[in-house]
Amino acid sequence: MAKKYNELDDKDYEDGTFEAEGRVVNYKKTTVDYVKQDYINLNEADKEFINYCLGDADDLLRTLPDDKNLENYSAKDLDELLYRWNNKKYDFKFFDEEQFVNAIGAAFGKFLNKEFQTIWNVISDEYGTDYACVSTGEHSFQLFPFSSAWKAVEQNREDSLDAIVLIVKKNMEEWKKSK
Repeated sequence: MAKKYNELDDKDYEDGTFEAEGRVVNYKKTTVDYVKQDYINLNEADKEFINYCLGDADDLLRTLPDDKNLENYSAKDLDELLYRWNNKKYDFKFFDEEQFVNAIGAAFGKFLNKEFQTIWNVISDEYGTDYACVSTGEHSFQLFPFSSAWKAVEQNREDSLDAIVLIVKKNMEEWKKSK
């Protein structure tokens, strides 16, 4: 029997694992009750916020080797920045935690939009409102890049953004096979 998201505990999740691109990806899955969601197009303030955060992301990416910037980065690069923040306490001058996480979230969203042809949207439901990358194709899915970045920091998750990308790729492959 499905529960509401806020009623779930550890026993409600099924652990899974698969190999992709030379690594083992661990994940958890569950089914939740339907929740009505409102999809809201970005307004000008939302667009300005994301663009501001992307400017910060570009500055952060330039601290990585190989001349990384907003035009040539991957989810692995964003995971490296998160690792530096969480474990090495790397000195990202002029960045507080909120600014850092928002920069990573915006860059992750930009990457998801490019990789999976999703689009920025705001989703509002009984749990709150958040920026999301929403699929525009045959299969409906939503990714929450800002929340993913926050969880990576709060829970000290390593390689979690790249894992999300690999999970979406795996799901897309399975969707193609089921046609």
